[in-house]
Amino acid sequence: MKALRLVLLVVALSALASGLALHAAAGPANHKNRLEASFTEVAQSVTNRIADLQTLQLINTGNGTVEGFGAATVVVGITLDRSATPCGPGSWTNAATRRIVLDEGVLIVREVGIACPTASGPVITGTYEVDGLSSTGIFAGARGAGDLTVNVANSTATLSGKLKLAGSND
Repeated sequence: MKALRLVLLVVALSALASGLALHAAAGPANHKNRLEASFTEVAQSVTNRIADLQTLQLINTGNGTVEGFGAATVVVGITLDRSATPCGPGSWTNAATRRIVLDEGVLIVREVGIACPTASGPVITGTYEVDGLSSTGIFAGARGAGDLTVNVANSTATLSGKLKLAGSND
């Protein structure tokens, strides 16, 4: 009888360990291959060469949340090209690298967009692409892409799209 109990205990513990391992490998259950993030940012460094090169470079820092992953800090390196005016006078193009630091790793995304004037100030719309090669932790090897909106007047940025963690079955 003792031997049967021991065998059943070993089988039960093995099943539990396997289930926990599969759950851990799948990543957070609530992210569902989505990247939904919002940040409030502040300019920390500005290199203004608009007068001679029509280029401005910024480094922004801030904080926010990434749905399913929690609180995050962010550092964004941005280059604005004022020689291109995709939506008329006062508009420009943007290219940026965003470093999102979370408890489970660092997610790097590359962004491109255009800034168009509105009554309340410029709004940047564009796209992002996940850089899994540069990302770390559970984001290493991740991939995905989506949309980006930055409201310059209230210093907020939102990303919405896909995020597929390496090794996920989804």
